This record gives sequence, C-alpha cells and structure tokens, in this order.
Amino acid sequence: MTDLTLDAQTVAAANFYDTHYAGAEPVFLEPGTKLFLGSPESPRHCRFCGKIEPEVTFKDEAHALPAAFGNTGLFSYYECDACNHLFGEGIENHLGNWSKPMRTLSRIKGRNGVPTIKKPGRDKGWRVEYADAGFQLKEYEDDPFFEVDEQAKQLRFELHRDTYIPVAALKGLVKIGLTLLPDAETQHFRETYDWIRDTDHSRNFVAEFPVFRTTIPGPMRNDLIMLMLMRRRAGIDTVPYAFFTFAYGNEVLQVFLPSLSQDQCINGKPLTMVPFPNPGSLDAARYGRPRLKVEHLTGREPVKGEKVPAAFGFDSVLHTAPDAEA
Repeated sequence: MTDLTLDAQTVAAANFYDTHYAGAEPVFLEPGTKLFLGSPESPRHCRFCGKIEPEVTFKDEAHALPAAFGNTGLFSYYECDACNHLFGEGIENHLGNWSKPMRTLSRIKGRNGVPTIKKPGRDKGWRVEYADAGFQLKEYEDDPFFEVDEQAKQLRFELHRDTYIPVAALKGLVKIGLTLLPDAETQHFRETYDWIRDTDHSRNFVAEFPVFRTTIPGPMRNDLIMLMLMRRRAGIDTVPYAFFTFAYGNEVLQVFLPSLSQDQCINGKPLTMVPFPNPGSLDAARYGRPRLKVEHLTGREPVKGEKVPAAFGFDSVLHTAPDAEA
C-alpha cells in the first residue's frame, strides 16, 4: 500500500506557495495529446522577436517544449520560423546537452528514442543505452566503469555531459516558461525575451538565478509531462514574480522567470524560497526520498567533460559468461 501521508516539510512548502502564489491550470501531456498555445489567426505575432506577418513566417510547427523531452503534443503559435531556428540551433541545443544524462536515466524518448551515452572519444569504451528490454550497460574488462556494491544493492557510475554553456541551457529553460505565459503577462517580460534571444551569453541579466532540480527515485512514468505556471499573488512583495514547474520522468525542475519590472521589490534582498512540493516516490521506504539539488546555471564559458554521478538499485546479481565479440 502506498503511504500518502505528507510530512511536515511538504505541508509547510504547500502552505508557503498557497500563500504567496496563484497557479495556472497545469498542462498534462500524455501520448496522443495535442495542444496549441495561442491563436493561428493572421496576422500572427511572434512574442519572442516582436515581429508580425508578413515580416516573419510561421510555416514550421514550433514545439512549446523541446521534442528531446518527449514532447510530441504541445506546440506554440507564438514563435516565428526565424526564432524557432535560432533557439533550436542555440539555447535548446545547450539545454539538450545539459539535460541528456537525466533524460537517459529517466528513459525519455526524444526524436530518436532514449539517448545513448557513451565514453567520449573514438576509442571503444563504456556505454549506457536503453531498449524495450530495459537498460544495457556495457564496459570493457581493461577499462572498468561500473562499481557494483552487492551489499548496498547498487550499481554506481558517472555519466558524461556533452559540452554546453550553462547560461545558454538556462535560457532554454526560461524560454519554455515564456512560452507558457498568457498574452497579458508578456508585457512584464520584454527584457527577458530579449535576453534569451541574445547569442552573446556573456551579458549579465540577474544577480541570482537558482534552478531547483528534484530527482524522484524509483520507477516513474516516462511518457507523462507536467507543466505549471505560478505567479505572485497581489499584495505580496517578498518573492520572485513568476516561475514554472516542469516534471518529466524522475525529474522535477522549478525555474524562475525574471521580470525586471515586477521583481524590483526584491532587488538587493536575499532570496528565501523553498522548493515547490513534489509528488514524491511511489514507495519511499523501498526507493528512498526525493533528492534536491540547486543548480546554478549562470556560467558563461563552455563546460567540457562534466561528470554526472548516477546509481541504479537492483534486487540480485546474475553472473553470466560474456558474449563473444567479433
């Protein structure tokens, strides 16, 4: 039986957000779902660059959430072809590289299935890939990669991230939230739209920009995505104006959407925030409690060869002879 009793920390977090924020209706994406944000009526207006038809075109189907996260059903009428290409070749590529290890471990199927991660370079080496039968983890005897702890019943290893610029990945996350905004709210984020379009990632924008990333252990659905936008309640001036939560697989991301006009009330003040409460593990006694990490994706230089610790739990180990390789 699943224990649905909430602990005191979760209750306190729920009360905090209920007091300080009002949430929009969450978006749930499941297989077969197809939703469009905005209106297809002409002349269409791009909320990212501010241009209107026919100065810009809207021929491509713009994903409101990158397809790499398993999104096959949420699209946007707000994004012109030029901005779509700019983001796809830039910040969304950096976001994809940063998130790739998490997407692999959560079995998230992108355009080409669940991404495979392998040892960098041209030489043979370890690889982690997922197929219908489950995960396949391979290493060479003279190049060990996995650490098996039979007492703790864990398989531990470190995945590698492809090269990415942290602030560019952050812009990719913020772009998702800016797409979710109602039309009436975009006026508060004009500078933010300009910032994510700026290919000069050395530009400073805000002093503090934490991203709360919660990992939920255990088996979770890999074909369900949840997005929810939250905005500060009237009369509250002690917290950031807006953020959105994004849940996929075993990951929950909480990303703030900076508004230079609406966040003036907290300028120069230390942020005191608690993570948005999450659903938690299906069986905390067996798989453990969710793990929180505060990501600071504000670096402006390319990060190469970053390692991401990972662990799989198992019930038992079956030793077999290796298959012969040609």
